[in-house]
Formats: sequence, structure tokens, C-alpha cells
Amino acid sequence: MAFGKLFKLLVVCAMGVCCMTVTIQQAHAQAAEKDIFSRFKKAMPELPLLSDEEFIEKTKPIDKKPYNEEVLAYSMRIDKEFEEGIDRSSSNFILSEKLFLELSSYWGKPTIAGRSRLVVEALNMEGKLTAEQWYIRYILEGGFTTEGFVTHSPNKVESLMVVMEKDYSYYLRTLVMINGSKVIMVKYYVPIHYIKEQAVMQAMVLSSFKLTHLKKRVYPPMVAYRFLDIAEFKYPPNWKVYAKPVRNVDRLDVTLVNMKEVRSGKGQVMSSLTEGKLDVTVVSSAVKNTLIEEIEEYKKRIEAEGMLIGERIKEDYDFKYANNIDFALTEVYKGIDSADNLSEYEFWFTVLVGGNYYYFILLLTPSRNELFATWADNTQNYKLMLRDFKPMVGAFLERD
Repeated sequence: MAFGKLFKLLVVCAMGVCCMTVTIQQAHAQAAEKDIFSRFKKAMPELPLLSDEEFIEKTKPIDKKPYNEEVLAYSMRIDKEFEEGIDRSSSNFILSEKLFLELSSYWGKPTIAGRSRLVVEALNMEGKLTAEQWYIRYILEGGFTTEGFVTHSPNKVESLMVVMEKDYSYYLRTLVMINGSKVIMVKYYVPIHYIKEQAVMQAMVLSSFKLTHLKKRVYPPMVAYRFLDIAEFKYPPNWKVYAKPVRNVDRLDVTLVNMKEVRSGKGQVMSSLTEGKLDVTVVSSAVKNTLIEEIEEYKKRIEAEGMLIGERIKEDYDFKYANNIDFALTEVYKGIDSADNLSEYEFWFTVLVGGNYYYFILLLTPSRNELFATWADNTQNYKLMLRDFKPMVGAFLERD
């Protein structure tokens, strides 16, 4: 076995050996509850698609630049019989972070069962969520249930659901894309009565939708934090920093807390709620403990705070690390508060080795099933922190 794989195995074992196990009843309860992603993510229905020639024959091209903004520009092909709605060529517009702004609309012929229509909308992106995380939050807030849901990329998802509007039922196929700092949502409504005849057109029209000017994803700015000249990482400006006094360069600690503040109409803070906690510990490799022993000590501190660590959550997470990191491992575990076993948490634990130091980065967050929006915000911030975490010059110096 290669050294890297063996080392990872030892680290994972260390994570598990010293963990307190959850009770059998709790484990069964956790297993019985369906993961939120499996609740919504489902394969799209298979359809007998048209050939390219047939699709072009039955459709017409659309090429738009709403409000004369490149980031909103798009092209697609729509049913030849669809008529365009209100023209959105004005340069005066304001995008919100809460309410979608309609960019364009296209309408099919009226029928007694409702009217097919295609709507393109936009919204200012809030936070750092992926398209998948953002859309699941949107679905949860709207109380929707999906018939199909696929993730094409971190910035593109597609879904199918049944919705009611003015006593009519529709199959709604939706495409969500993030471009720069904008969310573009394309919604294609088909009356349920006509879905057999129009399902293929609905799917292929959305598949033809393209953003004309792709922009790099824009994230809100982060704040830099440095452990002297040893290491640096970045964190969201709304997180509170609690740094411990520096007594020597062998062990450095900082805690960051994601606080949600409730303010009065006058802006005064009435109360605050902890929505996430991040601990970062930097340990010199010159200390007497081995890395495995350091991990065991770290886990004991967690247990002493009353958190029970359960099974490892196996999932293919897309973690990125700095180039000067020699070793990196991130594991995700279920967690339960021993004082409140009805609340579920997750531990996101990362071990990094770079230069002459070990780096332990632990996120404690409400679980994805408990508070999805909070979980998504915390974990996406965590991934970006890992991406930007880098040992500095002092980490590679030999110290007396």
C-alpha cells in the first residue's frame, strides 16, 4: 500500500477509535431518515428525443440581451407557434436578491386546460452556494416536490415538478444557471393534459438554452487571518473571531463563530444565535506527539464539550487545497449533542500537513437534514476556506 493511502487510513482510524458511539436507537433513527439530497435528486424521465433536423424544423431561434446586460444575454430555440411576451429592452432595471425579475416570456396557444409558456428570470446571487444548494433551498422554501432533479455542474441544475396555478395543473421543467453574480432561471410550463405531446419539446428547448457571455463566478469578499508568518486563511466577514493568546509558535488556535443576529427596527441587536463554529489549530511537527496522537487529543476535546460523533458520511466532496500542502484529508461525520439528542449536527474535519506544521480545521454545523440553508452556507464557506488555506514562509523554517 502506498504511503499516502496508508497514512490516510491511519488518520481515519484515529478519527473513529476515540469517538464516542451514538446509542443504537439514535443510529436507527438517523438511518431511517432519508437524506435530503436523495429526497429531491431523481433521474429525469427518459424521452424519445427528436433528431437535430426535426427539432430545428419545429422551432425558431431566439437571441436576446435583456436590459442590454451581457451577463443576462442568452440564446435558445423555441416552438415555432410560441409568441413573445413583453419586450425587455429597457436599460433601467434593478435586480434583487429576494425577488426574481422577468427578462423574457414566450406563450403558446390558449387551451381549456391552460397555456404553455416559457419564462426567463434573473436574480442577484446571494452568498457562495452552488446552483444545486441554492435550488434545493429554493425548493424547500417554496414547499415543492420534484419529479426529477439533475445537477449538470456546480453552476447548472435542472428539475421537473408538478405545480398548480389558477386551478390549472402544469408540468414545470426548470433550468437554473449561475453566471457571474446572477442566477438565471428558465421555466417551461406545460398543462398536464398536454404533457405527452409537449414533453419532448419542453426538454429539448431547455437543453438548447445557452448563456451568450459566460462570466466567472463572483463570490463576496473574504477577510484574511494569519497565524504570524506560519499560515493564512480567509473567512466570511460576518463570522466572529476569537483568537487565543500566542504563548509560543508550537501551538496556535483560533475559533470562528457564524452568528445570526436578530435586530430591532432601530438596528439594535436583540438576540443572536450560533449557526456554525470553526476551530483552526496549528501544531508544530516538533512537538512530542505524533500526528495520530494529536488527532486523538483533538477528538477528546470535542467529546469533552458533549458532542457525540457518529458514522462517517461517505460522499464525493470536491475539496481543493493549496499547492504547497504536502498532505490533505477531509472527513465528514454525523454528530449529536449529548444534551439534546433530537438535534443533528455534522463534523467536517480536515487534517493538513505543510512545511513543519500540522493544521486541524474543524467545522461544527447543523446537519443538512436539520437546517439545509445553514448547512449549505457553512459547508460552502468551509470549502472555500480550505481552498485558500496556505502555509506561509515561516512554516518552512527550522525553529530552535
